[in-house]
Amino acid sequence: MELTDFAYAWWMTLGVLASGLALLFIVKSAVGAEVRRLLRFPLWCLAVTVVLVLADRLLSSFAPASLLRYVASISLALALGRLSVLAFFDAGIAGRLGLAAERIFRDIVQGIVYATVVLLALSWAGVQVTSLLVTSALFTAIIGLALQDTLGNIVAGLTLQVQQPFEVGDWIQLDDGRRAGEVLEINWRAVKIFTLDREQVTIPNGLLAKSQIVTYTKPTAAARQTVFIQAPYRMPPERVRSVILEALRDLPELLTDPPAVVATYDFLENATIRYAIRYFIGNFARREAIASLVRDRAWYALDRAMVETPLPLSGIELLRQPSPEAAARQAATAAANLLDAVPLLSTLSESERELAVRSMRLRRYASGETIVQQGEPGDSLFILAEGIVRIEVDGLEVGELRAPNCFGEMALMTGEPRSATIRAVGEVTVHTIHRDVFCGLLRANPQLSEAFSRVLAERLEARQAGRNAMRTTATQTLRVEEKSSQLLAQIKRLFALD
Repeated sequence: MELTDFAYAWWMTLGVLASGLALLFIVKSAVGAEVRRLLRFPLWCLAVTVVLVLADRLLSSFAPASLLRYVASISLALALGRLSVLAFFDAGIAGRLGLAAERIFRDIVQGIVYATVVLLALSWAGVQVTSLLVTSALFTAIIGLALQDTLGNIVAGLTLQVQQPFEVGDWIQLDDGRRAGEVLEINWRAVKIFTLDREQVTIPNGLLAKSQIVTYTKPTAAARQTVFIQAPYRMPPERVRSVILEALRDLPELLTDPPAVVATYDFLENATIRYAIRYFIGNFARREAIASLVRDRAWYALDRAMVETPLPLSGIELLRQPSPEAAARQAATAAANLLDAVPLLSTLSESERELAVRSMRLRRYASGETIVQQGEPGDSLFILAEGIVRIEVDGLEVGELRAPNCFGEMALMTGEPRSATIRAVGEVTVHTIHRDVFCGLLRANPQLSEAFSRVLAERLEARQAGRNAMRTTATQTLRVEEKSSQLLAQIKRLFALD
């Protein structure tokens, strides 16, 4: 098969034009640096083609014209084939058509293109391609037997691409259950995954085709996780369930649809009940960190509910506990010292302070946990013993409080909804005093209502004055008196003192 002048000119013209259009499309598609690097080979082929065309024109007397034309045609075919594959897979054509653009398909298509170019070159050189394919059947069989594992991986890879049980970015795990990982690459031989241990694992496609594959991120990104905890028999399961779900309510990485559930899982021999906390997450890569947060929230919730976490009965540990009287005196002393940080209680007598100390309840919160929620009713005063809390109004951070301090007194004494959200920054320890305690104090000593209203008005005015430092002292005093009268009326109405 000879290249005539007409066929040669036709092929050069259309080939260069098609290559130029493909190259322009790739560049205009804003491809990445990796694709631009892959353009070097077709550009070199185009440059060789131009040089050979000029040589055919100028040096035909020094070199066989047919040789220059053959090499130029093959070089142009390689350039056009490579640019076509890049334009189809990497410049977005395959994505617009809804076709898979995995590496295995690109490699196979590219191999077919190169094989076609080689067969075309052999045909132009006068080789009988048909007879060559027939006579090489034995050689092909030998190569096939030698590469059966490789060919099996290729076929398995094609099967995986057709079925698409997972894609790049999915989290998968084989049926051996030893490790799970994120799919990084799917090529003609194997699949590469990246585990949480930051290990890259290469799994042959043949092994994947024979294995049961668990895909955690399909059909949706929501994946269910389970955490187990134990609580004593004496605590009703419904109370355990409500306490834990309340603690998980504002954990941002848990999905609300489907919601988290707490199931009674098993009755154990050490007089405890095992509970399964089942929840859904959208970021599977953080499943271990989220599970740790869930366990933390469950522990703090049970601790606030006065539930002692059961210890495993695997050994004997001797502890010397302080006497109940000494522990009570120590706790009372620490609680009494905290009362100095509460201006609202500064007007109490010694007996009234002792009553307040005895009624205080210790509560601990995990980092990021909501202590009070804006807009909700409040029936307790919070005394910050340890840690820092963040104040948020309408979702925006407006300040913070450090121990020792107090909050919640306005909603407690007036019955108004909470004016801000208080969130723990790190572990926080607070003592709470319920409204019933104040009700008893006010019923026994109604004059405390005037003192309470005065203190609340001063604290409220001090907060407002901090936002407006230019306010005069006379105006502040007048506003304190007005606000004190208003708060006194609210306190009397709430506690039925009139």
